[in-house]
Amino acid sequence: MFQISDNFSILPDRDIARRDGAGTTACIMQSTRLLCKRLASPAPGVVLVQKGQKIILDGGMQTKARVGDLVLIPEGLTSDIINEPDGLNGYQALALQFAPNLITEAAVSGARPVQDVKVLRNMPPAFEEAYSKAVEAIRSGPLLPDSIAASRVNEVLLWLGALGHRFAPIANPGPIERLRRIITSDPSHSWRAPDLAKAIGMSEASLRRKLAASGTSFSELLADIRMTTALTLLQTTDKSVTQIALDVGYDSASRFTARFRARFEFAPSEIRNHRREVDRNGAKTDRNSAALVPAE
Repeated sequence: MFQISDNFSILPDRDIARRDGAGTTACIMQSTRLLCKRLASPAPGVVLVQKGQKIILDGGMQTKARVGDLVLIPEGLTSDIINEPDGLNGYQALALQFAPNLITEAAVSGARPVQDVKVLRNMPPAFEEAYSKAVEAIRSGPLLPDSIAASRVNEVLLWLGALGHRFAPIANPGPIERLRRIITSDPSHSWRAPDLAKAIGMSEASLRRKLAASGTSFSELLADIRMTTALTLLQTTDKSVTQIALDVGYDSASRFTARFRARFEFAPSEIRNHRREVDRNGAKTDRNSAALVPAE
């Protein structure tokens, strides 16, 4: 099994790090076993499980990733996720999303595009070093030239290619995918349907018809993106709930909490530090399976 070195187990600061031309990385931590329904992946990426296990539910199929396993997630895939803590150790994983230019430029002959969630086990030992360097490169800031940072992240893609897997960009993203990308780039903005319709080259009426045909509306899509962004911030940062509410466009923490609970069927506080015997949304656990993580 892929072994994780001691100095690679936890990132020193709880935050999301982004670097243009390279990618995004974050350490995901969760204290309680909760079912998170209908999570859409905003970008192609990989998740390295470090504590506990990740359970992916998709189309009646259940896929489990345990410590040391690497989860490959293509852009746009929607699935139900359970991050299962390991007793008092909680759940922890290191996520890496790739910059669009790296995906576009990647040339890996013979590798098949990742279209569904895949779990890779028994990774070669040298992969740990490549993954660690990619994460450190994104977090290094001006200490490392942009070209070197991009090269180190690209090495992870080359590893995946050598193992027969590659991420392929969405060739012709539809209006809803383009809408998601714009809103995700700044979820706190006061987005309006007419402005976004114009940005993607459609009339407002056409956009609303397209959304209705896919079973949603503009307000529902906007709220969903904001709530899934909030979920990520709760898992990967130590920001207060009040600050996260502001980050996703809510002036009122109580209104944000009510919206979050309506979307996920659990409160924002349960991500970090509440023990439960059976959680409200159906992901059952025993009395000792939830762990405490550092408080806000």
